[in-house]
Amino acid sequence: MKRLAALMLAAALTVGSAAALTPEEAFPAKNSYPGYADVADTAWYADAARVCYEVGLITGTGAGFAPDKVLTVGEVAAIAARMNEAITGEAIPMADPKPGEALPWYASYVTYLEGLGVDVPDPEKGATRLELLTLMGGVIPADMLSPINTITALPDTGDETVLRFYNAGILTGVDAWGTFAPDKSLTRAETAALVARVARPELRERFTPADYTMFTAAGLAPGDVLFTNGTTAGAYLPYVQSLIDGLEADCAAAGLEFNWFHTVDGVEFLDYVKDTALDHFGVTKKDGTALYQNFDVQVYYSRYLDGKGLS
Repeated sequence: MKRLAALMLAAALTVGSAAALTPEEAFPAKNSYPGYADVADTAWYADAARVCYEVGLITGTGAGFAPDKVLTVGEVAAIAARMNEAITGEAIPMADPKPGEALPWYASYVTYLEGLGVDVPDPEKGATRLELLTLMGGVIPADMLSPINTITALPDTGDETVLRFYNAGILTGVDAWGTFAPDKSLTRAETAALVARVARPELRERFTPADYTMFTAAGLAPGDVLFTNGTTAGAYLPYVQSLIDGLEADCAAAGLEFNWFHTVDGVEFLDYVKDTALDHFGVTKKDGTALYQNFDVQVYYSRYLDGKGLS
């Protein structure tokens, strides 16, 4: 993340002269979109694929758009280089091989970016979300990332440069809680969505992360697997909390304070919550992973109330 911040600073110096450009001015439509056989009009990334083709930042693979293909660092570098060329007008020179030397296809793009002070690690490996953001952040001026959201923290990072892309509506995370998932790989469809949002602000998304208090209280992340059938904390905790909320409401309606030793049809609240949740997800306690075995509902709820300022 420190490297990302440094690259953003370098980018500000590198593209400062182009900062007054709007995205539409920097990325005008110059190609007529032919459509792709593997991109349905109803696909969530259809507009992104079209925009990326029209502005010349991402085109087809010869076999269509290939939306599920995972991008390499070299492919992401090519996109970032094209973006900088469009923003600054600084052409990408063709790499000049030595006699008898065969350069990889991405050599010109990598050399171009490294000339801007943007490091391109291992171009042939699969790219991660952080690497895409690092390369894009190295060429996109701050003026093109006007905020439309007010997000101050994310489940797995509070880095200001990452937040800048979230607040600009370029990123919304991999789940309702806005998880960044820096090491997650990227498909062409996902990359096209981010690139298109840079080029066309009307595609940017307003986003407010869902309340993360329950996961902080439980010491779990939404993707943590709690049962052998694959049930995650992202599914389990909201359901457990809904059961507790219902019991709280019943107590309030009866003029009682919530107490784990109250009963529902002769079953104490604690057992009711545990058993009902297990039945709901079609599992037993024996199906629980170590994370589930170490999960204490009472401790969780006490911490949850503290986190909500209700204790």
